[in-house]
Amino acid sequence: MNFLASVRQTIAKNDLLKKGDKVLVALSGGPDSVALLHALVQLRNEWELNIGAVYLNHRIRKRAAVAEEKFCQTLCTKLGVPLFIVREDIPGLARREKIGLEEAGRLYRYQLFERLSFRERFTKVALGHHLDDRVETILFRIIRGTGRTGLSGMPIRRGKIIRPLYDLSKAQIITYLDRHQIDYLVDKTNLQSEFSRNYIRNRLLPELRKRLNPQVDRALINLAETVADEEAELDRKADKAIQGAVTVTPGGKIELVRSKLRGYTEWIRRRVLKRCLESISDGLSVDRETVERLDGLIIESGSEISLPGKIQVRFAGTTVILVPGKPIQAERELILGHAVSLDRPAAKVSARLRSRVSGAARKRQAKRVELDAAKLSLPLAVRTVKPGDRFQPLGMNGRKKVGDFLTDRKVPKVYRDEILVVTDAHGIVWIVGYEIADRVKVDRTTRKVVTVEVNNPKRTLPPAV
Repeated sequence: MNFLASVRQTIAKNDLLKKGDKVLVALSGGPDSVALLHALVQLRNEWELNIGAVYLNHRIRKRAAVAEEKFCQTLCTKLGVPLFIVREDIPGLARREKIGLEEAGRLYRYQLFERLSFRERFTKVALGHHLDDRVETILFRIIRGTGRTGLSGMPIRRGKIIRPLYDLSKAQIITYLDRHQIDYLVDKTNLQSEFSRNYIRNRLLPELRKRLNPQVDRALINLAETVADEEAELDRKADKAIQGAVTVTPGGKIELVRSKLRGYTEWIRRRVLKRCLESISDGLSVDRETVERLDGLIIESGSEISLPGKIQVRFAGTTVILVPGKPIQAERELILGHAVSLDRPAAKVSARLRSRVSGAARKRQAKRVELDAAKLSLPLAVRTVKPGDRFQPLGMNGRKKVGDFLTDRKVPKVYRDEILVVTDAHGIVWIVGYEIADRVKVDRTTRKVVTVEVNNPKRTLPPAV
């Protein structure tokens, strides 16, 4: 079976694409990603695909990166594919997060894919991992120490992530490129064995094939596929537990219902907790000790703690709340007749001007309110609460601190950074979901109103990568 036929079969067999998908290809300029991009472009009309690509400059090999950027841009222009070029100081990130260079690069890449997918509405993210990568990953995890999940290797699909070259070897990819005279770049650092992955690829695997088992690659793949089938069944049980015991807030906090989680076996419960921790730490590896610490809080009473990745564990009644280390901050201008979307907290906010409807009810504790247009001073904006914010609650003469207002409403502090406010040029006109400001209330003299509406799309626990 030729290269393109194999890619087509892998896509169809595993339902990797649907007609009309918008696909983001992770492009480095190397043979794997170049072959992947060429394959998807050839299948573009067949699947009615809208294809884009992203190149990440890691700021590790500055001179080589210039050539890579130019190569990727030329390739994408030739193929009619828009290219996003992103530059990030990965060595600096590794130092700040106190993690290895390879881990920092992996972590940032997946964060980048998620951001670009959200902003540009990509429905799939295609990666160039192939059969050899799968073998190296399994062996790397065995050596480093892993459980059942790690033994299953990298999945062919997980959420938006797909791997169309999953069943192809590196040799097959190179043969395809050479046969069709398709240019690609060679990353010389892949030949340097000081990196763990390179050592496994260049020295350990060749030695294992020579001295112990010429078919070691197939043996590792067979192991992974056997474990993956069993893992899929356990994942289905974990998914059911997540649906009943886990909620994701608009700001990305994860709420765990302790009473429900206690009803599951230790193995399902810890699988659920690992998924939660991985998602809230943006894919950062979570060790067994961290999962066990969190499990202890679910089973027994305990005090609030901090976990690796700057994750905070807080309590609200019988609910355990995982708080991500990244602060929640949002602010966008709100133009009449338009809607804006926020990521954290997840919200769609719209404002429109219209004539007052006679007898319209005034809504106070709602996600949709009417404000007197004549009393507003443009521009309008929507943002998260800031320290020192004050406003005049409906029916009051004086101003009040927003923090005190929320305390009176018994809003737990852990949720306050997710609360949005709508402002005009003079300050807050609405604490979303709680109260409007008295100065913009609709009364008998009102002729036109501004209707402001906020919708919070449901957030779900994303799959682990």
